[in-house]
Amino acid sequence: MNITGRTFLTRAQLAAAGVGDQEIRTARRQGSLVCVGRGVYSDAAVYTDAGERGRHFLAVRGVVAARTNPVVSHVSAAVLHDLRMWNPDLSRVHLSVDAARGGRRTARVHTHTNRLTDCLTQVRGLTATTVAKTAVDLARELSFEGGVCVVDSALAVASRADVDAALDGCTGMSGCSAAHRIVAFADGRSESVGESRTRVYLQRFGFPPFELQVTLRHGAFVCRPDFLLDGVIVEFDGRVKYTSEQMLFDEKKRHDELMSLGWTVARLTWADLASDAGAVKVRRAMALAKGRPPPLTHRVP
Repeated sequence: MNITGRTFLTRAQLAAAGVGDQEIRTARRQGSLVCVGRGVYSDAAVYTDAGERGRHFLAVRGVVAARTNPVVSHVSAAVLHDLRMWNPDLSRVHLSVDAARGGRRTARVHTHTNRLTDCLTQVRGLTATTVAKTAVDLARELSFEGGVCVVDSALAVASRADVDAALDGCTGMSGCSAAHRIVAFADGRSESVGESRTRVYLQRFGFPPFELQVTLRHGAFVCRPDFLLDGVIVEFDGRVKYTSEQMLFDEKKRHDELMSLGWTVARLTWADLASDAGAVKVRRAMALAKGRPPPLTHRVP
């Protein structure tokens, strides 16, 4: 059996194709086959190219294949739902059981006790907690910043009513109070982990709430900045979005146009969020904007 390019193979599939345990051991030793769970394998090149999230998905499939009626949850469910997370720990596969006891953690699997009534769905062929339930479960366990990133992402695809219902369902569970604070702050208009972290950062340094993703127009010029307040635009600049010189040039033109229309722009980077450097930039921008005439743009409903 040719395993090249095969993402997921069980021992039974290999055996049915005439590939025995000795050949499997040889392929693993030679580095052409990777074990992703008990009795399940992947072509090594495919596994390497899958990226961190792709490899975690393979690990999830490997663990699930050896269990009866498993429910994928927490960061593993977030991977299945493609939710944004900040620096997630993907070293273990996360599952949940609907029980008050029975949680267990091993080197490869973390099984949580949970409440699963009316909060399960099928995603990528697996049973997992819903987007709303997944976000709330993570909000109960992560830091405020990490929780906001994932709940912001969830609110882009799930309704706030669904998230609030999942939040109500965690009443009395550990971390529920922290989850309430995170959900109250979360905003589905944030479009990246960088924007979510920037919102938390601005709050931490005492800035008033900025408006998110407001569309501005002046003649033929239209843009939608990340954050704005009193003549100041704050943009998160992760640099990843500039995949070509043309994109970088277009962004520079957009920046210059906003400045010419009376906006003061502060651009924050990942490094700025790690210290008070970003707060210094924003305070400087607000001081420059104070007393200036209102910008020439108008809002597009």
